[in-house]
Amino acid sequence: MKNQKSTRRAKGFTLIELLVVITIIAVLAGLSFAGVNLAIKKAKKTEGLVMASSLATAVENFYGEYNRLPDVPKQVETAGGSTKLLEILLGMEGSGSNIENTRSVIFLQGKEAKGKKGGIDFGSGDSVDGLYDPFGNPYTVILNTDYADSLDFSFGGKQVKLRGKQVAVYSPGGDKKEGTPDDIKSWN
Repeated sequence: MKNQKSTRRAKGFTLIELLVVITIIAVLAGLSFAGVNLAIKKAKKTEGLVMASSLATAVENFYGEYNRLPDVPKQVETAGGSTKLLEILLGMEGSGSNIENTRSVIFLQGKEAKGKKGGIDFGSGDSVDGLYDPFGNPYTVILNTDYADSLDFSFGGKQVKLRGKQVAVYSPGGDKKEGTPDDIKSWN
């Protein structure tokens, strides 16, 4: 009886071949996740820019309707107990002698926030608790309360001068720092 050695290779993959394939898949997955994450951040910033512009437009429309700005401080955040501006623009002031939006015009509309992110946070009942960008920051609203030719204020350590504007709206974006590329602002 002859003893023959088989030179045929067993079917299947070697351990090294499997490890190479798994490594390639992991690298490709990592690259795609980075791209998806960047796209998500960009979409959030765009959503925030739309809301900042809507808020600025709502104040400008109030000014056009009543020929004055709402009676609120020059700089106000859209959360944390200072929601009077939002109530005015949403037509939710209630009743009394100090009503700013006497015609109850709805100047501002937006989607409802999810967990204090990306919209208007309606509290319990008929109140509004804030307006937040998609990263969870309240917007800051600067009003031209002295009705000057330009709106002057400091942002990100720099002076900003907006000619012919009654309002400016901003938030610090995802990194929560003013003056960085991811800032959300209603002006260029």
